Amino acid sequence: MARDNWLSDYNGLVQLGDDVMERINERNRTLRNGGNPSKLAIGIRSMLNQYGKGLTKLKQDLTKASSSYHITDRELDRRQDMLSNLFSKQKQLNMSFQQEAGTDTSRGSLLQGGSGASGGSRSEETAYTRGQGNDELRVQHQLMIEEQDRGLEALSGALSRQKEIGLAIGDEVEYQNEVIDDLGHRVDRTNERLVKTTRKVKQVHMKASDKVSFCLVILLIIAIIVVGVVPSS
Repeated sequence: MARDNWLSDYNGLVQLGDDVMERINERNRTLRNGGNPSKLAIGIRSMLNQYGKGLTKLKQDLTKASSSYHITDRELDRRQDMLSNLFSKQKQLNMSFQQEAGTDTSRGSLLQGGSGASGGSRSEETAYTRGQGNDELRVQHQLMIEEQDRGLEALSGALSRQKEIGLAIGDEVEYQNEVIDDLGHRVDRTNERLVKTTRKVKQVHMKASDKVSFCLVILLIIAIIVVGVVPSS
């Protein structure tokens, strides 16, 4: 049987994601200090490309393992959840990489929540945001994103628990079906034995009837002989 390297590849991709995030933070620090992050940016792009290829390979390997029944349905669901988390991590890494730590991010996009959609409503300064700089707005924007991520993680956890409950119910139903099938087989075997026993009883009864008839015939013959032999007075 071929060795299952899926989990080790997954762990390697998790580590790569952490390395990418560390490089992005290093690039942001370089930008804030007025340095040139070009080399770091090139390395990050390469790592992100490698991360995407790794995700594609993990997805293909999981599909192959599922089609060849090398893993159970429960393990398949668990790995699909793990893979979904990696795709979410990829989106976060791409967003973090695209959001420069310097002045490249416009104040308007920060006020709009970083949507960057063309043709949308124009953002307006408020009394609260007017006295804040781009860095402060960027921090607030990041906090909003983190809060949304926590909400999504909570929702994902609730869905995972619901899935586990559904799997447990499915296992119980499958077990009960097996019990019912086994009971049905036993009832069938009992019916077969009852039919055989009834048939044997009928055969014994017929044999007994034949013996009684034979005895009566013998007695009748003897009576006839006796009457024929003994002379009448």
